[in-house]
Order: sequence, then C-alpha cells, then structure tokens
Amino acid sequence: MKRKIVHTLFILLSTVMLSSCFGDHNKAVVEGVNKDSQRIYGDRGGEPRQLLAPYEEDETGEVADRIQNIKDKFFPE
Repeated sequence: MKRKIVHTLFILLSTVMLSSCFGDHNKAVVEGVNKDSQRIYGDRGGEPRQLLAPYEEDETGEVADRIQNIKDKFFPE
C-alpha cells in the first residue's frame, strides 16, 4: 500500500514539475539586442576579419607553420 502511494506521488509530482515546460510562458520570442550589428558580428557569410591580418615571414618558417596549424584548427575545410 505504501509503495503505491509513493509511486503515485512521484508520478503526480513529476507531472506537475514537467507541466511548466509546456506552458505559454515558455514560448516567448527573444530577439537579440545587437542582432544586426556589423561591429559585433562582422559581415555574416563573409570571410572572418582575422584572416585579413598580414603576418610577416620569419626565416625559419616556424611562425608560419604555427599560424597555419591554428587556422586549420579553427577553420577546417
């Protein structure tokens, strides 16, 4: 008998807690304040601005290899 009461209470409490997820108050449309800001997001769909920065060549080539490895890691093709 006790077991049935505990199971019933658990199901009831679970239903009550989950019901808040499906109400109208959870369907608010949130618009970003800076959604169209080019200063923050740059040119959408364009090249990243960081790629436009020129790097000087070094004599050993280690810096160029490191830069290329970083580009490959962040911008895989």
